[in-house]
Amino acid sequence: MKVYSVAFEVSGPLAMFARPDTGGSPTSYPAPPWSAAKGLFESIAFLSQGDAWFHPLRVEICRPTGSAGGVSFQRYAFNYGGPLRKDSNIKAGTGMQVFAIAVANPCYRIFAEIRGPRGDPGRNPRHYLQDLFERRLKQGRTHRTPCLGWSEFTCDYWGPFRPVCEIDETINLEVPSMLSSVWDRPCEGGYVSRFAQRVRIDSGVLTYAE
Repeated sequence: MKVYSVAFEVSGPLAMFARPDTGGSPTSYPAPPWSAAKGLFESIAFLSQGDAWFHPLRVEICRPTGSAGGVSFQRYAFNYGGPLRKDSNIKAGTGMQVFAIAVANPCYRIFAEIRGPRGDPGRNPRHYLQDLFERRLKQGRTHRTPCLGWSEFTCDYWGPFRPVCEIDETINLEVPSMLSSVWDRPCEGGYVSRFAQRVRIDSGVLTYAE
């Protein structure tokens, strides 16, 4: 079966891929988990009928060419007004201040292949999704606004690889436990959290487990 590959680069001022084990004051993973990478592709192109879908393979953590390497983090605070506030905040009608630690000035190159049924003669959903993604990426069009984790952390760039960025080969990390996916199927799935253990980022490259 032919492989339909896609890739693009994203960057922004901040990223928050929250680690569930950090609780109410979340800290971000250094790179997007599998499900977040899938969501970034789907922000460009998406087939609602589920005939084909993106399957992320790896992500490369990048830096401006020639700059110092490493993952930088930044403190972030905001006022939360949702239903998970303390009872006293809800009764008083006030917000609750939440503190977080986000990735500063992230840049990622994300690679995926498009999977799905083979299709019928004269109808190939995987090829159609690849063409739709590449066409929209070239035109600067999206299915929804691309963001780096939390919706307020919108990308300042999404598109083809830029020569002003390079893989940050100084980054070698191990994440003890990393959220992989929160659905049991690629499309229209039920909620099931899955974690990958002892995830390695070697020379700036995170390869997602199958």
